[in-house]
Amino acid sequence: MIFYENGRTMFESEEHYSFYIEKVGKLNPDAYLKALIYAVGICPDTRRRWQSFYDEADRSIKPEVINEGWQTGTTYKITRLAYQLFTDGTPTAITYDEKDSPTENFKECSQYSVSDIFCCEYAPFFVEAIKLRYPEYFSSRNVYTEEKRLVDQLRSEQEKN
Repeated sequence: MIFYENGRTMFESEEHYSFYIEKVGKLNPDAYLKALIYAVGICPDTRRRWQSFYDEADRSIKPEVINEGWQTGTTYKITRLAYQLFTDGTPTAITYDEKDSPTENFKECSQYSVSDIFCCEYAPFFVEAIKLRYPEYFSSRNVYTEEKRLVDQLRSEQEKN
């Protein structure tokens, strides 16, 4: 089931919505943190482990969460998107220390591509996280819709007659 807030932001479940509302109320977030909260809240596995993602006292992320054993293919995607929206970079790639090979670091960086992140059932919600992070680019616009096209077509046909 999909939930909406103010007719705009889409949520995966009532639990996702409640989590988001609770954290936003508590943390007074900017657009970066709203996107992080929203993205981490999408999935029950990540939502349950919020403390592993973000230090509320320090107001900082915990990139080392990417190496935790509970991570799955889908939660990796959520983690990478959430952190990329928060930092505008690839913060989980820097969790490797100097003894790790550069190949591992490069492999982690390469997993931030659109196809690596968006190819899962949460893709529609990932778009919502992006909208929260970049609200200035998703404001109402005069969009040419199918409905407007049909109206224009009818007008054109009436003008011809």
